[in-house]
Amino acid sequence: MKIKRSEKMIIFIFIIIIVLPIALIYLLFKLLATPFDYIKYKRSRYQQDFPHKYSWLSEPHFDNAAYTAIKENNLPVEYIKWSEDYNLCGYFVYKDILLDFTEPFFFDEEGKIFLQLPDENKSEETADDETSEEENSDKSLTVEETKELILDGFRNSVPGRECQRIVFFYSRKDVERDYKEEGLNAMRKLDDFIIYEKGELAKVIKAFVDSVEDIQ
Repeated sequence: MKIKRSEKMIIFIFIIIIVLPIALIYLLFKLLATPFDYIKYKRSRYQQDFPHKYSWLSEPHFDNAAYTAIKENNLPVEYIKWSEDYNLCGYFVYKDILLDFTEPFFFDEEGKIFLQLPDENKSEETADDETSEEENSDKSLTVEETKELILDGFRNSVPGRECQRIVFFYSRKDVERDYKEEGLNAMRKLDDFIIYEKGELAKVIKAFVDSVEDIQ
């Protein structure tokens, strides 16, 4: 059944009436939040050590939480900012171990496993969503393949340095939000995955460092 032009106009006007107030409220909220975002950005530990010009509604650098936890607690973890590009993540290294806080995996609910989607595939869009999902699943990497990929990336980015192992740190809140209870239980079974509670990032990093020391 075809929709008449007049009906299309009514639908368009109806959408505008609903969307415009919401958009204006959202914009007003963002404007009111700008001073607080600016203060948060400027006071972040990462920003203090690596100054960068503030842009509207900029969030603190992705590395800020881990960087702050390590610096403020004097943990023996080295931070390597390998690129001049402010927005790129650096590397956290303890001895010959990479500490990764980027959360690169997604949970395949059908296979009950964690996979990583290479960056070049994340931006691919096709008209057939199901076909796209199947193609991406075929190209995705396992946990072990992802570990090798990240370790190789470190070798290429930081010449002369090499790490033999990588450990992933995940916030339990984020895991529950992104993967639900099933994913959380599956992650607990993986090697080199550390799940931490809110506000306990420094505590779990220290515990990990101490555990490595005890082994060695």
